[in-house]
Parts: sequence; structure tokens; C-alpha cells
Amino acid sequence: MKRSIALLSTLALVGLGVAAWAGPVEEVAQIAAPRVQAFQEGNLDAYMAAYADNAIIQSSLSPFRIEGKEAIRAYLTELFQIYPGRRVFVRQPVTRAYNDDLVIQNNYVVLYATDQKGQVAALSLRSNVIWAKIGGRWQIVDTHTSRLPVVP
Repeated sequence: MKRSIALLSTLALVGLGVAAWAGPVEEVAQIAAPRVQAFQEGNLDAYMAAYADNAIIQSSLSPFRIEGKEAIRAYLTELFQIYPGRRVFVRQPVTRAYNDDLVIQNNYVVLYATDQKGQVAALSLRSNVIWAKIGGRWQIVDTHTSRLPVVP
């Protein structure tokens, strides 16, 4: 019995230790991971939750940057209406932390966007997402997505 209690206590302490050792990269990964599913499902509230109030998006689907959380919400609402079907495949993700309050994610994305007529557009993109810890909470402050050049 004492041995079981000792084992459970050790496992609990190790579990707490792992959580305590989690750094900025791991913290952001926990927040970022469910965002892909939220985007695919069109769950705007879940997808928007991570954006800072003064965040900026620079999207290859828009000629100008989108500034502020409400403008981002309006942009994504329209995008979700135009393309009701979305599938995202992330490739070669890289995440870097600077100090304890800045994380940059870079990756390549293949986005299959299905319009209202059922036509699918395959977009090969590269993306940068910058997270800052503001008031003790990780928030997206800047996102830049661009199309990959077509190689002949």
C-alpha cells in the first residue's frame, strides 16, 4: 500500500514538474493547436479568441492589411461565407521563442477552400504568426500569409 502511494505521489510530482517546465513554445502550442480545427469548422469565436484587440492580419486574399480584432472578425466572417468548406494541412512548422513573452510560428499551409458552388481552390501558402504575452495571456498580435510562388 505504501509503495502504491509513493508511486502515485511520484507520478503526480513528475506531472506537476512537466507542467512547470513548459515554456513559451509549449504554452502557445496548447492554444494554437485547436485553432486549425476551429478554422475548418467555421467556429469564428474559437478561432478569434487568441487575437489581441489591436492585432493585424496581412492576407494574400486581401490587397490591404486588416487592422484590429473587429476588422479581422468581419474579414473572416466574409471568408467563411465565400468558402463554406475549408481543409488545412500544415507543413514544416517551426516555432521560436524569444524571452518569455514572444513566440513566432512559421509554416507552410495547403488550404483547400470550397466555395458555395462546390468548386475547390487549392492554395499553397506560407504563414507567420507572432504571439505576445500581454497581461499574462498569449495573444496573436500579427499574422502574415502569402501565396507560394508557382515554380515552372
